[in-house]
Amino acid sequence: MTPQEMLEQLIDNATKDFIEIAKAEEEDGYSDAMVSMERTEADGFLQGLSVAYHIMFDKEYISPVSLEDEVE
Repeated sequence: MTPQEMLEQLIDNATKDFIEIAKAEEEDGYSDAMVSMERTEADGFLQGLSVAYHIMFDKEYISPVSLEDEVE
């Protein structure tokens, strides 16, 4: 696995984590501050990985992971 593929896999996993946390927060009616903090942290981690990818490879990586994938 190349470093580029490894970073793409990390971005895909971070996207999946963010979607799961955001979905849990929405289902809970946005009432739990800890879940909101987890969502914010997951979003920051995902954004950091995306910026690192852009700096290293001079292109944007758009994860194929989506909310529809999580429903199945």
